[in-house]
Amino acid sequence: MEVILNDKSYTVKENTSLADFIESLGLKPEGIAIAINYEVVPKEQWSKTILADKMELMLIYAVSGG
Repeated sequence: MEVILNDKSYTVKENTSLADFIESLGLKPEGIAIAINYEVVPKEQWSKTILADKMELMLIYAVSGG
């Protein structure tokens, strides 16, 4: 199945969790947020959130500064 992250298509297996997908990309959960349909998914829900075909995700990086 296919998911879209920041306008880029990725092929994932069925029943892949959001946590597994992020890990497969080599990303660390610190300093990032993921939104599905413009709603941020709390990190404690990543392992329980199962991706669906054609789901659109948005990766948001935290930036420090002032």
